Amino acid sequence: MLGAALDLHMPMVTDTREMLLALEPRPESARLARRALHAHGLNEDIEHTVTLLATEIVSNSVRHAGLRADQRIVFFARLNDDFARVEVADPGHGFDPDHVQTEGYGLKLLAKLAARWGVDSTKGCRVWFEVDRSSRRIGRFDRTE
Repeated sequence: MLGAALDLHMPMVTDTREMLLALEPRPESARLARRALHAHGLNEDIEHTVTLLATEIVSNSVRHAGLRADQRIVFFARLNDDFARVEVADPGHGFDPDHVQTEGYGLKLLAKLAARWGVDSTKGCRVWFEVDRSSRRIGRFDRTE
């Protein structure tokens, strides 16, 4: 995982697939991340939510991080039939989700659809989310991860 040594909240999994991409700061990168998720296989029960949220946070990175063409957005996903964790990191300035003023729906979708999500802006910006088919904890925000 990007920046996390141990995640005690992640369920134990047996058939885990991981992917790591270095994406250019271009609008097409959201589509490339979505296609890569499809290619790695997702359970149909969580596929739409995971791909929607991943597309949103990659798009936000492209739109708001202010990256140069030679910089990259790092996309990491850990996938299982019932669980997915996605992290998107960039060397941009980051943000405080409690003080974001936007007309977009990206953070609202994270809060509504992700079992857990968070933002780490200590070095660049890393936005992560988890979708867990069995979770009843919808929209929990965690700044410490």
